[in-house]
Amino acid sequence: MGGWSKVSGGAGTDVPDGNIFQISDGGFIIAGRTTSFGAGRNDVWLVETDSVGNMEWNKTYGGSLDDAAADMCKTTDGGYALGGYTNSFGAGSSDFWLIKTNSTGNIQWNMTYGGTDSDQAFFVAQTSDGGYAIVGNTNSSGAGGIDAWLVKTNANGDMQWNMTYGGTANDQGMVLVQTSDGGYAIAGYTNSFGAGNNDFWLIKTDATGIMQWNKTYGGTNLDNAYAMVLTSDGGFAIAGRTSSFGAGGIDVWLVKTDAVGTMQWSKTYGGTGGDYGLHMVYTSEGGYAIGGYTTSAGAGGADAYLVKTDAAGIMQWNRTYGGARTEIAWSMCQTNDGGFTLGCQTSSFGFGTTTDPDCYLVKADSEIGLAQVDSTANNITIHRGATDPYWNYVRVRIWKTT
Repeated sequence: MGGWSKVSGGAGTDVPDGNIFQISDGGFIIAGRTTSFGAGRNDVWLVETDSVGNMEWNKTYGGSLDDAAADMCKTTDGGYALGGYTNSFGAGSSDFWLIKTNSTGNIQWNMTYGGTDSDQAFFVAQTSDGGYAIVGNTNSSGAGGIDAWLVKTNANGDMQWNMTYGGTANDQGMVLVQTSDGGYAIAGYTNSFGAGNNDFWLIKTDATGIMQWNKTYGGTNLDNAYAMVLTSDGGFAIAGRTSSFGAGGIDVWLVKTDAVGTMQWSKTYGGTGGDYGLHMVYTSEGGYAIGGYTTSAGAGGADAYLVKTDAAGIMQWNRTYGGARTEIAWSMCQTNDGGFTLGCQTSSFGFGTTTDPDCYLVKADSEIGLAQVDSTANNITIHRGATDPYWNYVRVRIWKTT
C-alpha cells in the first residue's frame, strides 16, 4: 500500500491523542478529543475510517465540561475501552474515566474513579483476567503533590484495588504493560527521585499493585518518559524526551532495560531544536518506531516526526510530515503491510483555524530508500531495499544492435 494523508474534523479542535489501531478490514480506529462535535467543550472522540483514512463513523462521549480520551485499547469481545478524564462526571474537579464500547462505538458502560481533587488517566490496558488496568496521576491521594496512580478493575469496570506511587514532589504514571508474572510495569517520570528535575521512572509491581522495585534514568535536566513496550527478551524499551543528553535543546530519548530495570543502552535522536518522542511501537522485525514531533527539521514550525530503528536502537531512517505551522504525531501503529500510520494534529491543513487543529492521519510506507547491492556492467542492476532486504527491483538495460 502506498503512502497517503487525510484530514478530518470541524471548525473546532480535533486531536487524535488517544491512540490508533488498524482493524480487521484494513481500516483504522482512532480515539482522541474534539470541540467540533459533542455535548460540550472537549468531548471524547472515537472515529473509524476505511483503509485510506476516509471517515466511516464517529462517536462522541461527554458532558458540558472538558472530557478527553488519553488512550484506547481493543478488547477481546471486539469492542474498545477508552481511558482518560472527565470534568463533567465523577467526584471531583477531574476523575479517571473508563468507557467501554462495542465494535461500532456504542457505549456499553462507563465508570469514574477519583477523589475531590484532580485525577487524570493516561493509559488503559485490558488485563489477562478480562478486567482493566488504568494508570495516570492523582492529586486526591498519595504521598504529596501529584502521584502516579494505578487502578485495577474487573471486566465490568468495578474497582478491585488501587495503588499510588511517588514522593513529596510531582510524579507521573504515563503507560503500563502487564508482565508475564501477572504484575505490571509502569513508566513515567518523577521529580521526587533520581538525578534532578524530572527523570524517566520505571516501576515494577506484583499482581496486586505492590511495588517490587523502581528505577530512574536521566541527568540533571528534564527527562520525561511517555511510551513503553515490553520487549521479546522480557525487558523494557522506554521512549520520551531528554534535555540532559543528545544533540542540543530537547531530543527524543530511547532507553532499553533488562527484565529488572537495569539499563542496557540508550540512544538519542534529533537536532539542535526540540524533538519529542510521544508514542512507540515494537516493530514486527524487532526494532522500534517512535512518533512525536520536531522543530529541528521539516517544513516549518513543528512537524510530525517518525524515527525507525533496529533492535539495538540504531536509526535506520526518519521522516517529517507537515506544513508551515504545527503538526504533532500523538499516536501510531504498524500496519499489516509493514508500514506505519500516525495519528497527528495539524494546524497547516484542514477545517479549523491555526489555533484549532484538526485530525491528520499519515500513512508511511515501510521502505524509505533503495541501495544498489549488485551489478554487472552493461547488463543488469539489482537494487534492494535500504532497510528491508526483501524489497527489491531489477533494472534491465537493453541495447539495440546495429
